[in-house]
Amino acid sequence: MAPMSTKPLVAFYGATGGCTLAATTNALNEGYDCTALARTPSKLTNLLLSKGVSQESIDNHLTITQGDVLKVEDVKGPLTLKGRPADIIVSGIGVVNGMDMFYEVKLCETAATNIIEALKQLKPSKKPVMVVVSTTGLTTTGPRDVPLLFKPMYDLLIANVAADKRRMEAALASEYNSPNSVIKGYVCVRPSLLTNGKVYGKDYIRVGTDAAPAVGYTISRDDVGLWLFENLIKGDNSKYLGEAPTITY
Repeated sequence: MAPMSTKPLVAFYGATGGCTLAATTNALNEGYDCTALARTPSKLTNLLLSKGVSQESIDNHLTITQGDVLKVEDVKGPLTLKGRPADIIVSGIGVVNGMDMFYEVKLCETAATNIIEALKQLKPSKKPVMVVVSTTGLTTTGPRDVPLLFKPMYDLLIANVAADKRRMEAALASEYNSPNSVIKGYVCVRPSLLTNGKVYGKDYIRVGTDAAPAVGYTISRDDVGLWLFENLIKGDNSKYLGEAPTITY
């Protein structure tokens, strides 16, 4: 790899998935040093090339660790680069099997807790900000953050998936509020229903909060990744720390 830049070092988990792949693509295209965990590194490389990332950018700015997010030892790999600790961790881990809606799933929760455990074991010299891709439809109190038409789907069809996301968010909040927290802060990004559809760009993305959520029907994975990059990697993420911003069109 080329000499490391002064830009934040970003560690990606779930980089072969839509939202995180888009965030990784934007980061590499702007010269950020990135690390990633992938079960099949060649799959990630090929996906990045298909998104228009140059081979030169991949060679100079990306280090891929082969492994599984369900194994703490594997998770450790992307958290440092030649002794340099990651400044920002982005996890877009999520279920992809449609049958998961019928069974209890713990993938997102396990990924988050494994990253936290890996940080505890590594004891990096600097605490990172941890960003996770969550979902709308998690709140049980306060304003509704999904359209009324979609509420039955969220309450019934993806209840187990939502429960996994809810536990993931709780794990981050618990770690951050612990006396010896290993994270500087966290952001739980809650996009509306994800699609692989048209990309509208950052000017079309609405952002809300728990108190005043942005309610919408859908948002493309590529636009979620763009928002992640522009606001939580490239931009000042401090205003979102400890928050769960909702994003939609």
